[in-house]
Amino acid sequence: MDYRSALLYDRSKANIQRIADHIGDHPKRFAILMDLVLHGTDREAQLAAWPMSIACEAHPELGTPWMKKMLDVLDRTVHPGVHRNIIRAMQFCILPVALHGTITDRMFTLLQDPSKAIAVRAFSMTVALRMVIQYPELTDEYKLLLEDVLRTSPGPAVRSRAKKALRVLDRKKTQIPPDPR
Repeated sequence: MDYRSALLYDRSKANIQRIADHIGDHPKRFAILMDLVLHGTDREAQLAAWPMSIACEAHPELGTPWMKKMLDVLDRTVHPGVHRNIIRAMQFCILPVALHGTITDRMFTLLQDPSKAIAVRAFSMTVALRMVIQYPELTDEYKLLLEDVLRTSPGPAVRSRAKKALRVLDRKKTQIPPDPR
């Protein structure tokens, strides 16, 4: 399948799903799509990012080898849809341990930036929560960040995810036995 032609010809949700289904769990097909996300024109990258995130949701292992390059795209000025779908994919992918620090820092930065799109901030919150659960020493900093985000009157998606994240952290806190020292 020629992903570029298919994306430029039909931007419908059904076509996007058809492309993601065609990719399946085939890394070589996913690599062709990722080439469009990383090196295509702005329009191609924007269109290819959506099926990329759907493919990662269905097969999280596909995105793992591409994680460093995905993070690099977050530093570039591209269509907000590319950032949104890369971070959406990160919610599902297995995140390489070597990149945990970079991922956490990037998600915290995106989350606290009110100029970022609501979806980017909401998805960043979920990825950051995954990191905080793995590294509980970040809990206090993350809670402060969430409280600050809630104070700055975010959109409904950010408000909802922030409240859910705080509930998850409160549950985790009650599950951790107290330090015997």
